[in-house]
Amino acid sequence: MMENSKTSAGFSSPRTDTFPAGLRVLVVDDDPTWLKILEKMLKKCSYQVTTCGLAREALHVLRERKDGFDIVISDVNMPDMDGFKLLEHVGLEMDLPVISQFSLI
Repeated sequence: MMENSKTSAGFSSPRTDTFPAGLRVLVVDDDPTWLKILEKMLKKCSYQVTTCGLAREALHVLRERKDGFDIVISDVNMPDMDGFKLLEHVGLEMDLPVISQFSLI
């Protein structure tokens, strides 16, 4: 359902509360439960989701499929490489936004 909302200039404009369908997301997390939860949530938004359980695996996938993703969501604490190191590689080699997640479990 679309509603009208006021812009800062006071004009009405149609408002849609939808996600950009088809966004290609790479999710990286060593916790299989979190990986599955994120995958399900993102697929409900009509995103194309690829999951990796290790940072090195994710880096390999990113290098193999250079233009295959629009965004990366990565855990920070992983056993093979921390999320900040992955972020460093992505920043140096690719032009992709990265969202880092951190849990205190």
